[in-house]
Amino acid sequence: MGIRRDLARNLAVVALGLLISSGSVTATANTKNVNNVKQADSLIKEWLSLEQQRNAMLNDWHQQQPLLEQRLSLLKQEQSQLEKDLSTANINDSDVNKKRSELLQSQSEMEAQQGLLETSLVNYYQLVAQLQPQLPPPLRKAWHNKLSEAEFSNADTTARLNTLLELLEKLHDFEQRISHVQSALILPSNDGDKEVMVHQLYLGLSQAWYVSLDGRLVGRGQPTAAGWQWLSDDAVDGDTLFNAIAMIERKTEAKFLKLPISLSGGK
Repeated sequence: MGIRRDLARNLAVVALGLLISSGSVTATANTKNVNNVKQADSLIKEWLSLEQQRNAMLNDWHQQQPLLEQRLSLLKQEQSQLEKDLSTANINDSDVNKKRSELLQSQSEMEAQQGLLETSLVNYYQLVAQLQPQLPPPLRKAWHNKLSEAEFSNADTTARLNTLLELLEKLHDFEQRISHVQSALILPSNDGDKEVMVHQLYLGLSQAWYVSLDGRLVGRGQPTAAGWQWLSDDAVDGDTLFNAIAMIERKTEAKFLKLPISLSGGK
């Protein structure tokens, strides 16, 4: 920087010398020379001021350069991290969209299954309505009570399904055991049909026998398309029925008994 300053001064001195050697000895020439010297001196001062400003700017740049480079490096790191975060966010959005799609598909499948279940329930309850009149009277009564409790007008799908399962459970249970009840039946007699209190013995869903309390009236029962039917049958032995009932109630020891079995239902 000192070399440039000396060079500027030398140029100014040379310029001054040229002005002095080329001027005249007249008063007007002397005045111009003085003005030229002042102008040269002003230019030198302006040049030196500019050089000082330039040097100050260079010094300031050298001082600020490490900080600016460090800040630039931090900004690049921040930019890189933001790009990574953006990429991760895009991946997360993709995962969320994938899970949302899977949930929507599951929902659609569940709704389809719900529709199939609703249709199946309608079909099963139609079958229940057709089957109920043909059931043995005790089971038919149990079904009737359960259906009355269900209140299907306000019941949801789960409630109706549970009711159906309970009906089928009662059906299966009755089919697998020997049942005994005592109730009144309308039976034909010499004096016309009359109500008689009888013992009823059921074997599953399709076989049943009855005997009056005094043992005089015996017969059998069977399911028909029109409903359960009771028929007088002299082939039924009243004592055998009483013994079977006593065994069911565990009043006597179990033993083999012979009862007439009907292999075909009534028409």
